[in-house]
Amino acid sequence: MSITQSDFDIFIKEEKVFSDLIKPLTLSPAPINWTREIKAINSKNIYLLDFYRGSFELSRYTYNKRFRQSIILIRYDSGGRHTNPDGVSFDGPHVHIYKEGFNDKFAYPISELSINNNFSMEEVLNKLLQFCNVTKRPSIEVPMF
Repeated sequence: MSITQSDFDIFIKEEKVFSDLIKPLTLSPAPINWTREIKAINSKNIYLLDFYRGSFELSRYTYNKRFRQSIILIRYDSGGRHTNPDGVSFDGPHVHIYKEGFNDKFAYPISELSINNNFSMEEVLNKLLQFCNVTKRPSIEVPMF
């Protein structure tokens, strides 16, 4: 299943809130994997935010925002290599943003979300939620190392 580019624009811009504002968003310890529901304020649209951090490379993690279970609207990857269908490659942090006809196959520089390489996991998450217009969020539990 896919959506149009104008649908994507509507989905990103509509105001959203987390369904559960009490349970904090936990970013540690690794390995960790969770999914949280986000609801649109003025429609019946429901989104899912995933977080994954493995135990092999502790510096690598992924945030993934989905619509209708399987449509990835945006994904942040803290590392790795990605090559777009047009041949443009990225080493290190990059963000996948939905593109009609390609779904999440295109990656872009993290600067598209006003993120730089020195941002913490918490700062990246906040920028991602800001980009997606999520206005009410639970607290974030940050790793203490």
